[in-house]
Amino acid sequence: MNKLYENDSYIRECDTVITGTAATSEGYFIMLRDSIFFPEEGGQYADTGKIVAGKYELDVLDGQIIKNSLVDITHKSNDILPSLPNGIWYKIDYSDSCRNSCNPLPPLYDAIVTNSEIHCILDYSKRYDRMQNHTGEHILTGTVHNDYGYNNVGFHLSDDGLVTLDLDGMLTYEQIIEEERKANEAIYRNYPVTVSYPSKEELKDIEYRSKIDIEGQVRLITIGDTDTTVDVCACCAPHVSHTGEVGIIKVISLIKWKSGVRVGILCGRRALEYINHRQDIIMGLTELMTTSEDNLIDHARNHMEEIRELKAKLSDALESAIVSRIEKGDPDTDRTHLVFVDEDFPVSSMKNIYNLLKNKYAGYVGIFAGTDTEGYRYLAGSRDIDSKTLIPILNKIGAKGGGTPDMIQGRITASRTLIETVFTDISQI
Repeated sequence: MNKLYENDSYIRECDTVITGTAATSEGYFIMLRDSIFFPEEGGQYADTGKIVAGKYELDVLDGQIIKNSLVDITHKSNDILPSLPNGIWYKIDYSDSCRNSCNPLPPLYDAIVTNSEIHCILDYSKRYDRMQNHTGEHILTGTVHNDYGYNNVGFHLSDDGLVTLDLDGMLTYEQIIEEERKANEAIYRNYPVTVSYPSKEELKDIEYRSKIDIEGQVRLITIGDTDTTVDVCACCAPHVSHTGEVGIIKVISLIKWKSGVRVGILCGRRALEYINHRQDIIMGLTELMTTSEDNLIDHARNHMEEIRELKAKLSDALESAIVSRIEKGDPDTDRTHLVFVDEDFPVSSMKNIYNLLKNKYAGYVGIFAGTDTEGYRYLAGSRDIDSKTLIPILNKIGAKGGGTPDMIQGRITASRTLIETVFTDISQI
């Protein structure tokens, strides 16, 4: 097959001929003499688009490189084939517009046959978005490789989320942001991005990333000019022709991954949309807090401190009210020896109330903070029974935790009603 996308990633349409067809349990597949559709390969999804065959329009849904046999493959005559020939196979189906306008539709194997002349149309906006992000990944990986010698040992290019690259060495946030700056400098300089196919002899003298044994011809993507080399890497995917087309590279996330780090980035249109969304959030917060962007963090920090102080005062007041109720005698607590409070009730206050309950009541007592929906944090036990004997009883109703003879603690997913039932009549368990 003539892979048009390898030498010109900007071709949007072409005329070609179908060279193979197959109906499988996964759908209908075709092979092409010439293709503008990049198949799924190297961490990147397959191109999509349209095929016009006579009066029929079809969607190109996927492209797969077949190196081994597929099972359950049939011709229209239902003869079982042992395998699909090796090569690139594209999954197709009638487009929605064709289904609406061409009714009734013949089976695909009648509309699309070997040697049919067709016209291919690439979903170019999706392709270009991938080109921006893939080239951006090469640029950033190249700057990291040049500075630290790290390699990208894992790559995934989603269609709407982060592009992730797995580096085999550690970087701090400050270090990756400095690499981001250098990568964007390479974008501003608008270096050429070139494709080459060196011979095996030539490859021996070329330093490039992904220098592993590759079956067949190696395709190199070189970013830079005669004075500066940003990156040289073996790669099968389409790329933009100049770094300026990437627009911008923005690091979004950095997490530890195996012995190195996983970096999440966005480039081009995706990066712009991300930045615009974050700007909308900032503008909304500045309006809500009636402050400027520069003062937003300090303003939010002050508000959080005020909220913490208010919560502390409310918790103190609630603790005092609960203590007073227990000391005076509370029907519910007297009956169950339990107290239920909100999820954010402080642990220190829970301990104070637990000790009060333990000193006042014989048998098991407890305090539970939370809701039936989210579950409860708990402190429980007894003054005259080893508190740890309560652990297997609560475990039977969804508790997890541990403790000492004086007190156990943990989380429990049971409802308040069930918890009260267990404590009211412990013999039921």
